[in-house]
Amino acid sequence: MESPFCRILSRVLKRCGSAAQELRIVIADDSGIIREHLQRAISRTKGLKLVGAAENGVEALSLVQELNPDVAILDISMPHKNGLEVLKEIRRNDSSTVIIMFTGETSELLKNTCLEQGANHFFCKSDITAMLEKCQDLLLRS
Repeated sequence: MESPFCRILSRVLKRCGSAAQELRIVIADDSGIIREHLQRAISRTKGLKLVGAAENGVEALSLVQELNPDVAILDISMPHKNGLEVLKEIRRNDSSTVIIMFTGETSELLKNTCLEQGANHFFCKSDITAMLEKCQDLLLRS
């Protein structure tokens, strides 16, 4: 059975038409379980390509700079560089990558800080359905 994540991103690709034949995605999360779940969902969805997976902020920044993905999904709490530091560094040189902060932290102050620093959106991991719906909207506009 296809996950809600896969269904929503498949619809995004269909609506984007021929301009977006494939969405290139980098994920960064220090939780191996979260990375594996996202990797499986992306690999099962036609038109999505996981181009990189990082377990810490230094790896995430390196992958985004090297691979120039369409989408970067970043956890906030990661070793070596946190997601907010990675976000700031990405935005210094890149305004085109859609950046989704995907975290277990629910602070409204943290959310506002991420958005002010250039994240396209902020979601709690417990609210994956809302994140997927917003991803669809963000990707359609990008």
